[in-house]
Amino acid sequence: MLRSFLARKGAAVAAALLLGVTALGGMPVGAAPFDGNRTNFADERFATVWSRTDHDAVRTGRTWYWGPNAWFDYAEFYRQGENGLRTVQYFDKARMELNNPADRSGTNRGVTNGLLVKELVSGRVQLGNDPYDTDQRPAADVPVAGNPRGDNPNGPGYSSFAGVATLDNGYRDPQRLGQRVGATIDQGGNLGARTELALPETEIVQYNSVTGHNIPRVFWDFLGQQGPIFDGRVTRGPVVDWLFAMGLPITDAYWTRARIGGNEQDVLVQLFERRVLTYVPSNPAGFKVEMGNVGQHYFQWRYAHLGTPWAAPDPQMPLLFASNVDTGSHWEIYRYGGGGGSSRITFNNQESVAFSWRRSWEPSQQALLIDSRRSNAQFRQIYEFGPGTVYGSDKAANAQIRRLSYTDGTQAPPNGPNPGYLPNNTASEYNASYSPDGTKIIFVSDRTGKPELYIATSSFNGPTQLTGGNCVNESPTWSPEGRRIYWASTCDGDYDLYRADVAYDFDAQYGVNARLVNVTNLTNNTTDDRFPRVSPDGHTLAYTSYGAGNADVALISTEGTLLRTLYTSANNDESPTWSVDGKSIAFASDRDGDYEIYTIGVNGSNLEQITNNVAQDRWPVWAQ
Repeated sequence: MLRSFLARKGAAVAAALLLGVTALGGMPVGAAPFDGNRTNFADERFATVWSRTDHDAVRTGRTWYWGPNAWFDYAEFYRQGENGLRTVQYFDKARMELNNPADRSGTNRGVTNGLLVKELVSGRVQLGNDPYDTDQRPAADVPVAGNPRGDNPNGPGYSSFAGVATLDNGYRDPQRLGQRVGATIDQGGNLGARTELALPETEIVQYNSVTGHNIPRVFWDFLGQQGPIFDGRVTRGPVVDWLFAMGLPITDAYWTRARIGGNEQDVLVQLFERRVLTYVPSNPAGFKVEMGNVGQHYFQWRYAHLGTPWAAPDPQMPLLFASNVDTGSHWEIYRYGGGGGSSRITFNNQESVAFSWRRSWEPSQQALLIDSRRSNAQFRQIYEFGPGTVYGSDKAANAQIRRLSYTDGTQAPPNGPNPGYLPNNTASEYNASYSPDGTKIIFVSDRTGKPELYIATSSFNGPTQLTGGNCVNESPTWSPEGRRIYWASTCDGDYDLYRADVAYDFDAQYGVNARLVNVTNLTNNTTDDRFPRVSPDGHTLAYTSYGAGNADVALISTEGTLLRTLYTSANNDESPTWSVDGKSIAFASDRDGDYEIYTIGVNGSNLEQITNNVAQDRWPVWAQ
């Protein structure tokens, strides 16, 4: 019977397994970046808010307020959130948030709308309720209107407005009621005037005394317009609660030049805390005033390494595996090319084994984390291979290789519960797993003795130890929305699979501090269960079970319900990994006398051998 590890073993062993355990609530369930359902709503409350303005039944003849669909959701750090996380979902025009899942108050039932524009202009990502609790980054040079920067070289970015924006600087514009807007701003933030653009519809009709900014008629009419709305049925009323949707104005309105499609045009823009309004006089009726694509802009700034999920299909990662077919001794990494063909990626005199992908909707941003002894035969170390290496080789002229398990030796030796950087070549680090959003890495290190789990930023800043005690921990794998991890550990005397929520005390560019909570033993038995990999939809773990005296590929739900042995034979079938669509699994088997790579459907059908040689082919990596 599968039971909670904490209930079965008690506080003493729990303390041995992890550092800083607390008990918090359950996880929200929804879509996730790479689960194949990213355009679904992560929470039904998000669907309700979106439907009010953008449901098909009410959108005839008017612009989008959020966008045609969602395209990315995740659990982002927020200090007051559950486990230090909140569920967010991105749309073209903005981001929805659930800071407190239990809060269903107000018209929007606890859904908030992020202050994305303030963050883009200031460069300060807000980390909690305190407006001064921020992670400082460079302000965004993403154009506020028109095409992306590569095709819009003259368009002002958000950073261009820093000198005329109300942030925490006390900036205010004087009241200009009755005047028309002819003021301009360029990419350098320089102000000018074009009297021919001071059109009647730009007459200033409102002055917001809180932030000190003027609103022209064309935008004020848009904010207050009446029309059809959807709340289970079509009614008529204010299309949007503009304070909820927009926040307060943080700039006056300015004319800009922006390339839209193939033409550079005059665009009137005004920045609010949460959104940007644009006015293009030549647009058709109903589309002259539009919400800027702030959700896209913010995503490009915060997650530059993830590409453009609103415009790209889900990434299809190649199947990799380790083999000694060319060396006769140590492992090198190979990329399966279909039809039985494979190409070699790594060329070194020491072993290299792939462990996890950093997936991206932009192929040039994809990366691979590998274990290798390439710098010192005594220690396994972690390297990141960029696309020039993954799709070429480490011998190619454009090879991109970054060593993560490395310092120059000037740091103090590791000590205490958070031992900091690993001194160069003094311990082994391996099994590094990228979080689905590509911002964090969980890995294994034996720097303090036994192999323990650590978490670090993607730059490997300030690793924090997650587990502790006289155990061996290995093979961490992330849930799709980034709230949980799964791994194998010997704290029970044999290898069992474990699940835990990751609770964050801090998460910023320069460091992360986290701990594991709600630790659960998923396979409470007396045999070894190893090498878990979570399915793309987050519901199932594939792993290696040694219960029959040899290795079998088995499936278990992420809640701990044993599903079935996927494939069993008289030989060893091990190290499963999921395809991107979650329909197939690759694994290694020695049924023909040496290890080869096979694929099989998750229903146990369509077994196919994809390598065939007299060498050892093992450790496949596919979707994760």
